[in-house]
Amino acid sequence: MKRRTTPVSRKHTRLTKKQAEVLCFVREYVAAHEYAPSYREIASGLKVASPATVFEHVQALKEKGFISGEGHAARALELSRKVSFLRKAVQLPLVGRIAAGTPIEALEEREEITIPVELLPHLNCFVLRVKGDSMVDDGILDGDFVVVERNFYPRNGDLVVALLDNDYATLKRYYREKDRIRLQPANRRMNPLFVTNPAIQGIVRAVLRRY
Repeated sequence: MKRRTTPVSRKHTRLTKKQAEVLCFVREYVAAHEYAPSYREIASGLKVASPATVFEHVQALKEKGFISGEGHAARALELSRKVSFLRKAVQLPLVGRIAAGTPIEALEEREEITIPVELLPHLNCFVLRVKGDSMVDDGILDGDFVVVERNFYPRNGDLVVALLDNDYATLKRYYREKDRIRLQPANRRMNPLFVTNPAIQGIVRAVLRRY
């Protein structure tokens, strides 16, 4: 008698950010050493306090079909064929709306959005939804999503997320002048903002649009 199997939905094979980190580490470790890392080595490599936490992520990867291996044995992990066909993507937090016009209050939304890994400088990033039209000359439109690297040290010309008065976030080009910071829109109809000490929340690394 054949056992009836239930198809696994795409939702249940999607990787969380932490699962993707573990999978990427295992894949890169195997490529470099030709054998799998132990749970402790994964925890050390990803700066995770407890190997037990790594074990939980590995179990989830096994359930989703990306990794196989029995029990707790060190170096018993094996990558499935599914990994070689995987287009690496992770879920990043969608933390709110960012003003590309007049600064608006930063919102905390409990949502996630799937982003291809090749768009990320690393996994310490988040996503914001753009509101407004002050960056249209840079091709950033109302409703777009921006991928933001958590980097607090921009260079002149970087597109940044700046928090003003600890309450309002805005999306602008960053320029350091003699005694102030100029936050420059990319819209000829709008004037720049001049501030002395904006709290830089990150630097934009990618723009996404849904049609």
